Amino acid sequence: MVNKKGIVRIIEASVAILIILSVVLVVSERKKLQIESDLSERITPLLEEIAKNGSMREAIIRDNETNNDAENLVMDFLKQRIKETFIGYNVTICNYTLVCGLRTYPTEAKGNIYSGERVISTTLENRQFNPKKIKIFLWIKR
Repeated sequence: MVNKKGIVRIIEASVAILIILSVVLVVSERKKLQIESDLSERITPLLEEIAKNGSMREAIIRDNETNNDAENLVMDFLKQRIKETFIGYNVTICNYTLVCGLRTYPTEAKGNIYSGERVISTTLENRQFNPKKIKIFLWIKR
């Protein structure tokens, strides 16, 4: 009966630690879900910025299947805009009538792969109508 105060304090401390750990776990799970939903929202502003950039538009319109100059230009642009190291990305440029996807599935992708596309058509300098479709893919790395 003498040591009851010590046992009660140990039980109280254990319960307090369990409560703190459960709160930390719940908050961390909510953050993970929030990051994934943010990826789908990040694609549209990137596509808007690409569409407003005249030099990138020209490169995309002139792109053909043999060279990857426009894709490399857009990848460099994405490297500047996406600073988070846990986000993977890729770009595909194809004819606007085709369904273009990833050439190879990214092995480091964890969970969903988000994509967005935009048609880039002619500019004022280039009067030839040869629209292209640019598609951006984002995912969370393992």
